[in-house]
Amino acid sequence: MLDNLLAQLQALMKQSPHFDEEILRLLFNEEKTTINSATQNNLKIALTQFIKQKQLEFTQHIDALELISVDTVSTKDIPEITASSLQLVMNQLERFITLYAQVSAQLTNELNGVKEEQGTLILTHKDNLTHLYETIDIHYQLHSALNELAGALSTVETTEQLLGNVEEVIALLLKSMLSEKEHSKYFVKDIHREISELKVINQQSEDIGRAGQQQQQQWDKASQHNVGNLKALSKRMKVSDSDAKALGNEITLLQNALVDKTDIDSKLFTLQQKQIDKLNKKLAQTEQEASTYHSQLVEQRLINMQDSLTKLPNRKALEQKFESNFSAAKQSGQALWVAVADIDNFKSINDNYGHSAGDKTLQVIAGALSNSIRDSEFIARYGGEEFVLLIPELPQNAINTVLNRLRERIKSIPFKFKDKKVQITLSIGVTKVKAGDSDRQVSFDRADKALYQAKRQGRDRVIIY
Repeated sequence: MLDNLLAQLQALMKQSPHFDEEILRLLFNEEKTTINSATQNNLKIALTQFIKQKQLEFTQHIDALELISVDTVSTKDIPEITASSLQLVMNQLERFITLYAQVSAQLTNELNGVKEEQGTLILTHKDNLTHLYETIDIHYQLHSALNELAGALSTVETTEQLLGNVEEVIALLLKSMLSEKEHSKYFVKDIHREISELKVINQQSEDIGRAGQQQQQQWDKASQHNVGNLKALSKRMKVSDSDAKALGNEITLLQNALVDKTDIDSKLFTLQQKQIDKLNKKLAQTEQEASTYHSQLVEQRLINMQDSLTKLPNRKALEQKFESNFSAAKQSGQALWVAVADIDNFKSINDNYGHSAGDKTLQVIAGALSNSIRDSEFIARYGGEEFVLLIPELPQNAINTVLNRLRERIKSIPFKFKDKKVQITLSIGVTKVKAGDSDRQVSFDRADKALYQAKRQGRDRVIIY
């Protein structure tokens, strides 16, 4: 029976001269696997040498058996081996190899999928950032540095490199705080979005890594169980001492290979986790820098939108507020009044009492006007001694009363220059935004004409157009 089994195995090997290559293809699933790490290549070479060596030993063993006459050997000298027990061992080995191939292919496919997805997302973010860099309003002295960073995006391949590039751009923007920041606020918003999406990518990588580790641990556990079954079966089999020793050696080598693989997997996962932790720290640092820049940008924007003398909103702030209120009034049909107020004879104050007296006058009047309006109303210093008020949702019969009350309040302020009491008055021109007004400038020009009419009629009055 033993000679018959050996003859069948020898015939099988002769029919399949590339037996060792087929085993390796099952183990590494070369058609589906793209991993080329040095560790796995070394393992593959070692397995190839091992299989060839065992194949040679097996062939020599068969040749030696052929030299022995079956008639000269007592059947009691040959331990009995059953076909069912041998088939059971082969089935266990086949299950082990199949499980290894399936798990390796699955992990490889998942890893390749994550890498492909990250590559696509990084490419998208590179394009987005390239467009953002082209639209940043930055100080002219920093243009060359910004262009270099924009060009460097073409060589970026990892999220870490992408974050480093963004970090450098934020540093440039911090240097450019004294320049106009209106466009930069939109850039910061986009940077926050990019950082959030990169954090999602990083979290996905971490989740995939942990899931892979769990699968590897499950596979290791199942493999160790299969090896244990093989050991138990080999002990129950009745084979020659040399065959038993050879089978035991192979199982031991297989078990050692499993231990090595588990160690490699653990080291790779540890390395991957360190890289993810490093990226998480970099993300947190970049996000903090972006938040700091955003806070400084908001502060700078408030400064840019405020009149330095009166602390009222300036002309630029008025234009933005007027534009939004004008559009809302046109769409809703609700009333929006535009009032232009001018200090009467302000030039004489500067000429007679000096510019410091004129500045003080502007500050006092600005404070009085600001304290006299409702929360829904808006006032800004338009320039010089002119102020503009936007008054929404006020009936036609009330606007004249409200503005005259405001005019009387300014008139009652007890100004005193060089021990001389001086009465300050306002002339106010006002109009209502009309359905036919094509833009806010049309409404403003009409209020401005009403102001000039108030001046011509003797000042210190309110004229409504």
